[in-house]
Parts: sequence; structure tokens; C-alpha cells
Amino acid sequence: MIDKHTWTDEQTKFFWHTCIEKVQSVGRKGLCLHKHSWNKLETTIKEKFGVDLSQRQLKNAYDNLKSKYTGWLYLKNKTNNLYNPQTNTFNLTNEEWKDFEKGHLKAASLKTVSLLFLELCEELFDGNSASSNLSYATS
Repeated sequence: MIDKHTWTDEQTKFFWHTCIEKVQSVGRKGLCLHKHSWNKLETTIKEKFGVDLSQRQLKNAYDNLKSKYTGWLYLKNKTNNLYNPQTNTFNLTNEEWKDFEKGHLKAASLKTVSLLFLELCEELFDGNSASSNLSYATS
């Protein structure tokens, strides 16, 4: 079994930048990266940080961060005046957080930790996620 990697802020930012570069140069395969891009990411991250991550670990990180961004976007669109752009946080009641977490399990951390590198998430994902009030999550 592969150990879960704990990403540093520097690694996360580098990962996002590299994903954006790959999308701009190679494009996407559906809503994700091409296999060649994942292979290049593996090599690039190993060279930069000395961390040996599999394609599966990188894809999981990508999917988890995308889920957090999708949850963030859902909250921002839904709550309007409850969003604080200075802190990039939301002022919801405990009951509202519980309701949110039911449909956005991977974004539950937004209650205590703001989304990092919002501008990079927007650049990578805008137009590629369900983000309006019409979006839904499976239960």
C-alpha cells in the first residue's frame, strides 16, 4: 500500500503551476491531465523536491484539491455576504457547515483552513467544474 503524502505549501503551489503549464501546452483529457502529463509531473516533482510520488498519488492530490475548490466555489456562490475575501473564509453556523459537509466531504476542511492558492485553482479549474447553484454532489 502506498503511503499518503503530506503536501507542503511550496509543493502544492509548484504542483498547481506545473498542472497549469501542462494544460496550456498539452491540453486535457476530459477534466484531467493526459497520461504523458502525469508522467512528466512525477519526474518534475521528484527532481524538484526529491519526493517519489506515483501517478495515482498525484491524481489523488489533483482530485482532492479540485474537490476543495469546487466546494469553495459552491459556498462562495451560495452564501454571497458570508464570504470574507480578506481571509478567504466563510462565516457559517455549525448547522450550515454540517449540511455543506454532507455533499462536499473532501472540502470539509474549509471550515478551519482557507483554500490555498485560490488564483491558481481558478486558472486551472474554472470552466471545468460544476460550480453554480445547479451543481450537485452524490449522496
